[in-house]
Amino acid sequence: MKKSYYYSLIIAAIVGFAAILALGGSMNFAYASSSNTVVANVQVGNVIYLDVAPNTINFGSLYPLGSYDANVLVADSDVGGNIGANILVEGATWIYGGNSIGVSNTVWSAAPLSASGGTALSGTFANTNIYISQPSLSTSTTSNNIYFGVTIPGGTPPGNYVQTINFENENTTYSTFNAIVSAPYNSFVTAEVTVQPTCFISLTPNAISFGSLTPTTNTPTNKLITDYDPNGNAQASVLVSGTTWNSVSNSLIGFGTSNTLWSASSQSTYTGNALTGTATTTGITIAAPNTINPTTNSPIYFGLGVPAGTPAGTYQQTITIENSC
Repeated sequence: MKKSYYYSLIIAAIVGFAAILALGGSMNFAYASSSNTVVANVQVGNVIYLDVAPNTINFGSLYPLGSYDANVLVADSDVGGNIGANILVEGATWIYGGNSIGVSNTVWSAAPLSASGGTALSGTFANTNIYISQPSLSTSTTSNNIYFGVTIPGGTPPGNYVQTINFENENTTYSTFNAIVSAPYNSFVTAEVTVQPTCFISLTPNAISFGSLTPTTNTPTNKLITDYDPNGNAQASVLVSGTTWNSVSNSLIGFGTSNTLWSASSQSTYTGNALTGTATTTGITIAAPNTINPTTNSPIYFGLGVPAGTPAGTYQQTITIENSC
């Protein structure tokens, strides 16, 4: 009996130890750790981004033959790219309704100008050689400036004209010709100019001679002055006025303004409208010039009668002709 009891104790002891080992093995798994690594890589390509500002430039109000110097600034930026680039520009024709101004009337410059000059804009992209430096991690946006101006051709009809100027940034080293543009960035500028109505005047000849006359004689009203409007853009009304006739040798001697007559058509006799000292509407009009016919004209004719008792001598009068529009 004692022997059997002893075996039972031994078995119990062995079983209990096994349980302890099993429990101990479970605890070792719970607190164990291990690690490994993954290598990541990416290929960063060369890229140019493009944004221009402002999106609209305005040259204000100009008359035909008027110009705005190339000093209106547009900034071209590379926002987040990684290579340098040159600025390229092209433009469209200026448009107002059915009227137009040629693209080359717009000029650009690498520096602001205070006088006429610059390079004519064209309808295809041209390299300005204005360089935008390479962005970097510390300077993610780089930019450079370009300046624009415009000249209005003679005869351009009045109106509000609009032109689109397109930009491209190019890096010839990496053959990257197409910069990326995405909202809210822009690759073009809208240019605006208002052409005002106006008229000009040029007289041919600017001197007339009535020859030699004696008191109480006269000349037919057929001395022609041609009144030109070169490069205006509005119909003009012709006004006329004059001074008294004065002796060249003695300004105290003279005769009246009204001894000169004017007429819208050539006369075979001394007949027409008496000249006065104030500007008088003649009823003569000059058609508005345009880009196809930039100079228009109308004639006006003059005659003279010398009053009785006028002393011998050479006399002069100044006739003023005005185009009003």
